[in-house]
Amino acid sequence: MNPDFRTSCISVCRDPIDFSVNSATGLRWNTTGSTVAGTGVAGTSEPNRLYNPSDIALDSSDALYIADQSNNRVVKWIIDEPTGTTVAGQASGTAGSAAYELNKPGDIFVDSSYNLYVADTYNHRVQLWSSGAFTGRTVAGNGKEK
Repeated sequence: MNPDFRTSCISVCRDPIDFSVNSATGLRWNTTGSTVAGTGVAGTSEPNRLYNPSDIALDSSDALYIADQSNNRVVKWIIDEPTGTTVAGQASGTAGSAAYELNKPGDIFVDSSYNLYVADTYNHRVQLWSSGAFTGRTVAGNGKEK
């Protein structure tokens, strides 16, 4: 298994470590969850609200990245902070096809260098946002459905 892997739509990046979960160990989810990002109320482009989050990823410092699909952005959220920071797409939530825009981001992945890969669903491409970049670059797809 690749050290950077995907499982159940939760992306985890750990330097070279490989593990699996065995259901025979009796591991269970806590029956009472706690909110670590967002307010529980959908909101358009407000830094403390999410609107149809579609995927999450954790980096090696446990920062949470959230594909905020209906706000057309990816938000980086430090656990227990009141707001997140837009790291891909427009903070305003505007959809578009320019290199600095996203249109319904789906799956996301953060590598060990904090580079962010975004499945830009309605633009039919995968965008790479290098750590700290204000714009992405297409690494897969041509922006066309077929």
